[in-house]
Amino acid sequence: MTVRVLATGDVHSPVYLQLYLSALREASRDIDLILWAGDMVEKNDVYALRPVLENTRRKYVFTPIVAVFGNEEYRGYEDEYRRLYPDVRWLSDEFFSLTIGGVRIGIVGSRGALDKPTPWQARNIPGIMAYYRRLPRLLAGIADEHRDEVDVMVLLLHYGVTYRNLRGEKPFVYPYLASRAMEKIITPSRFDLVVHAHAHKAGIPVVEVNNVPVYNVSLPARGRLVEISVGPEKKGLLRWLG
Repeated sequence: MTVRVLATGDVHSPVYLQLYLSALREASRDIDLILWAGDMVEKNDVYALRPVLENTRRKYVFTPIVAVFGNEEYRGYEDEYRRLYPDVRWLSDEFFSLTIGGVRIGIVGSRGALDKPTPWQARNIPGIMAYYRRLPRLLAGIADEHRDEVDVMVLLLHYGVTYRNLRGEKPFVYPYLASRAMEKIITPSRFDLVVHAHAHKAGIPVVEVNNVPVYNVSLPARGRLVEISVGPEKKGLLRWLG
């Protein structure tokens, strides 16, 4: 069984809402799982997600949607998003599993970490650097705890996990886009697929980190919704479907 995943992030609604709607029209109808990789709204405009979700649901009425928060979904508002959009399974340093067509899929979801907090984060979020340092081990532990329960394990983040797919961005901003410490926890024994966003200008759609496919699904970078095929028989061999 192959599970067909549709993934995106950085819609920043309403900024890229029209691009999202156009990409949504072009996406395949034959989708089993939708992943949102954060920054779905701009500046914590919680109500701006409504047209994104409503239009998504018109095309994919019953398809599960799993999402993580980005830096534009502000810390402290997680429960507001959950309250307003209970149809979406929101993850914040959490594990969620579901079975699709007999394939057990596990998702470890988080905003992710950065090598350097932004100046705003450093000023306004106490302990943010310590949190970024310990997060890779935390997420690895969550995945290891549940690995035997699933056929496919996905790491869904907002921030990037490597500098190798950031070409197109200015090198001095790389530490504000990704955490290279995440590379160490990405192994085939732990994860089968990594999905992230946040890098709007990065031109490389997919790289392999330790033989695990890592997709940057940022909508401004890709210009479309990313379709990924995954299943037990495709471990280490996921396809970029173009």
